[in-house]
Amino acid sequence: KFLTILSLLSSASAFAPSPSFRSFGNVVSELNMARKPFITGNWKLNPQTREEAVQLAGDIASSITPDTPDADVALFVPYVFLEAAMEATGGKLKIGAEGVCPEIDGAFTGAVSASMLQSIGVDWALAGHSERRVLFGETDEYINGQCLKLMELGMNVMLCIGESLDEYEADLAGAVCAV
Repeated sequence: KFLTILSLLSSASAFAPSPSFRSFGNVVSELNMARKPFITGNWKLNPQTREEAVQLAGDIASSITPDTPDADVALFVPYVFLEAAMEATGGKLKIGAEGVCPEIDGAFTGAVSASMLQSIGVDWALAGHSERRVLFGETDEYINGQCLKLMELGMNVMLCIGESLDEYEADLAGAVCAV
C-alpha cells in the first residue's frame, strides 16, 4: 500500500562505473551506462512460518535462471527467517534484514544490531521505510544512525524514501520524495 522508492546508499556494486571509465569528462555518460538493475522486495510481517518462508525464498530463487536478465536481486525478510531464507536461496540472491538498531550493545530489548546480523552472514539491511517512520516513529536522526552504523561495519544499507499511505492518496509522492 505504500509506494517506496528505494535508494542504494552504501554498496556501489549496483551502480559502479564500468571498467572502461577513463576520464572525468566521461563521468556522467559512463555512470549512466554502468547501472545494473537492483530488484528488491521486503516481506513485512509475512510469511507466518519458517516453512512458508523457506518455500517462498526457494520459489523466488528458482525463478532466477541463466536466461534471467542481468540484475542484482535481494530479499529483505523478518529477522526470524534470515538464516532459513539464506539457506533456501543457495546464494542466488542477497538476503537482508528489514531493519537494524543503530546501537551495538546495551539495554535495547528486542533490538537487533548490525554486528548480530553480520555474525550470521547478513550484509544488507533496510533503513527509513515509511512504515517504520509512521508506525514506530523512526526519525531522520535514528535512520541516519542506522545507516552510519551499517557503513561503519562495512555492511550495505538500502535507504528507503517514500510517502505514507495518506500522502500517497493525496498524490504527494513527488513532493515527499523530491531531493
